[in-house]
Amino acid sequence: MKILHIIDSGGLYGAEVMLLNLISEQAALGHMPILASIGDPGIPEKPLEAECKRRGFNVAVFRMRPGPNLIGALDVLRFARAEQVDILHSHGYKGNILFGFLPRSVRRFPMVSTLHGWTWSGGMTRMRVYEWLDSLSLSRVDRVITVSSAMQNHPRLRNRRDLALEVVPNGIPLDSDAVRNDAADLNPEIIAFCRGGFTIGAIGRLSPEKAFDALLEVVATLSVQGTDIRLVILGEGGLRSSHEVAINQLGIEKNVLMPGYVPDAKRYLPFFSLFAMPSLTEGLPMVLLEAMQAGVPIIATRVGGIPDVLQEGICGLLINPGCPDELERAITSVIQNQEVAEERMKAARLRVADTYSSRAMAEKYLAIYQSVVQ
Repeated sequence: MKILHIIDSGGLYGAEVMLLNLISEQAALGHMPILASIGDPGIPEKPLEAECKRRGFNVAVFRMRPGPNLIGALDVLRFARAEQVDILHSHGYKGNILFGFLPRSVRRFPMVSTLHGWTWSGGMTRMRVYEWLDSLSLSRVDRVITVSSAMQNHPRLRNRRDLALEVVPNGIPLDSDAVRNDAADLNPEIIAFCRGGFTIGAIGRLSPEKAFDALLEVVATLSVQGTDIRLVILGEGGLRSSHEVAINQLGIEKNVLMPGYVPDAKRYLPFFSLFAMPSLTEGLPMVLLEAMQAGVPIIATRVGGIPDVLQEGICGLLINPGCPDELERAITSVIQNQEVAEERMKAARLRVADTYSSRAMAEKYLAIYQSVVQ
């Protein structure tokens, strides 16, 4: 089967890692995945495009003006017809809006969409409008896949009889080299920082829904109380300047490292003393699965599919979103109860191996494709 995966990627974060895993498994199973990478005019090669090419996958690059671009959508469809693809698989609101609103007589291809998680966390923003349009476009998609059953309770999906909903959890490779702990070709500054004391690690875009500002506040509070603690955040985004201002105001310049976007960030997980995910909204985070596999204690919020993945606290501590006091208590608990944290780590590794493999994910998607195409 030939699958055209459509995405407007902003880096190599959760959705991109999931897509790389899916493409890898589909190719290994004898199918023909193609990456259709869309973006604004003038944008250079994206990290996802480069990584797919490095792995030997077929990549088609499309640059088009933003918005509901009919000409751009038709360019992609012409390519799909020339390649004789069997199905379109959209990842994200831009692909959904471009192709979901098209009449089937124009699109002609069957289409599925994976909702990796809506990120709007409040306020009248463009993201709120995009996600509203996204939810409307889904009514013309043949299958809408959520990465957790919890996502189907989202107000934009709940009681939607016009949607054909299915659940396919994200997956990661289970080979022994998936997370390596050698530091030979890693950033020495990050490794030295992590080895300097108890280090909380976080990975993700510097954006409001990740709530990294809560981590900064808690690190400042614990540091004042005399706790030897530090924080490293691997990722880049629009909140860098505001986070830097907060770091200076809180007086924790020596306690925090923000080196920006780091390729293959999962390789730094074994050097963290604790992995923290204080997000306000999530789907099923790939980096959470990677942290579970890496064997690092985990603290995460009760949002999206996280409680189910962590088995309601068996595999990691759960806290409510937007509650710095709970985050502080959870961090202190991990520091003071290392043996209990070790038991959760062991449970987390078993959980990933049993339930969240990328091969199982790929097989579930292929079954959906076949049912849609038929």
